[in-house]
Amino acid sequence: GAEGRVWTWGSGRHGQLGHSNEGNRLVPKLLAGEALGGSAAVLVAAGGYHTVAVMMDGVLWAWGADCDGQLGLGGLADRLVPVRVGAEEMFGGRVLMAACGDNHTLAVTKTGTLWSWGEGAAGKLGHNDENNRLVPTQVDFGDVKIVSAAAGYTHSAAVTEHGGLYTWGEATREEEGDDEDDEDDEEENEVPAGLGHGDGATKLVPTLVAPALLQ
Repeated sequence: GAEGRVWTWGSGRHGQLGHSNEGNRLVPKLLAGEALGGSAAVLVAAGGYHTVAVMMDGVLWAWGADCDGQLGLGGLADRLVPVRVGAEEMFGGRVLMAACGDNHTLAVTKTGTLWSWGEGAAGKLGHNDENNRLVPTQVDFGDVKIVSAAAGYTHSAAVTEHGGLYTWGEATREEEGDDEDDEDDEEENEVPAGLGHGDGATKLVPTLVAPALLQ
């Protein structure tokens, strides 16, 4: 909003609106400035039931549902008001942007590192396993610098400083059919999730999409 203020509305069932309760809001309501450390917001991202905000000073705040550690606060307790994620040294630099999946979160720093936390099912955190992470954990990209990231329901993506695209997580997912008992339709109900590698395989680590496919 104007001057970097944050307004929220909609469902508040897990505190994701940040107004110190779980009430719904039918119209936009301003978050108190002190709730976000007094700094101006430059980006806000919303997940399934959690919200994060990146401030002008590079600090990250999170609130709402924390059932899988998606707030990055080291626990599993929902937060009804914004809570700062980590101390100054947590990310090794200022946070530039963040993205929310349903139950996981990504953050990119000014130095080009990517961090992930929350639900790790299907490898969408990029750490070569399917474990949840309760605190921000750096994703290994070697010397490659990341400038932007996006989080889907079961997958994640990141763009490098030179325009390369990495994706990881689940490559196919089951689509609910009309008859849940019809096992013969299982194969037909698997739909692509768009990792872009053409092999339909789940990726537990960031995998470069062939540049030739993006020409």
